[in-house]
Amino acid sequence: MKKTENKNFFIKLLEDKEAMRECIQNGGDVNKTAEEHGIKLATPL
Repeated sequence: MKKTENKNFFIKLLEDKEAMRECIQNGGDVNKTAEEHGIKLATPL
């Protein structure tokens, strides 16, 4: 059962990474995107 939980975690991680990359490339609001996906940034932007 742990393997499916890890798989879900990594899939979510890849989706979040793709959303952040797309936001940066299109000049979107990084803070808004991070908040929508529940990502906590180490340094404020």
